[in-house]
Amino acid sequence: LIEFQPKLIAQPHALNHLVQLPNDYSDLINSVSQFTCPNSEGDDSRSPTMCLICGTILCSHSYCCQKELEGSMVGSCTWHSHFCGAGQGMFLRIRDCKILLLAGKTKGCYSAPPYVDEYGETDQGLIRGYPLHLCHTSYAELHRLWLRHGIPEQIAHALETSSNLAAFNWQLL
Repeated sequence: LIEFQPKLIAQPHALNHLVQLPNDYSDLINSVSQFTCPNSEGDDSRSPTMCLICGTILCSHSYCCQKELEGSMVGSCTWHSHFCGAGQGMFLRIRDCKILLLAGKTKGCYSAPPYVDEYGETDQGLIRGYPLHLCHTSYAELHRLWLRHGIPEQIAHALETSSNLAAFNWQLL
């Protein structure tokens, strides 16, 4: 007679989290200042982008890191999101201070970053140049968006409000 021993699974399971970001944005910029494109000869990456799901730094918005995915050429963020996030990606474009949301190969949008200045305002594009610090509330909102699989819905809302986003080649990021 074979004896069956059920395995016990500890409850509750720990929640998945996005990567931990430094409180000071200048620390994040300094951490990628020496990042070079893995497929380019000595040139610094113009758009280092961090996957907020796993923390990988990618070279985005350039042709040097494109790869083939399902018969078409896609950028490094689109390719990475296919394998890291099952087709959905959440990235921080570090030199632009923007959140990049991707769903599938052809849909995406930019969103407000979790870094704010002393007045609580974001600085997308780093135009104003004030010191930025991590807003834990904003980052928690991004975490909830990711946990509830709300990235495609967020992109759909952004596409409804801006006709310029639909014409952008998101698959090249």
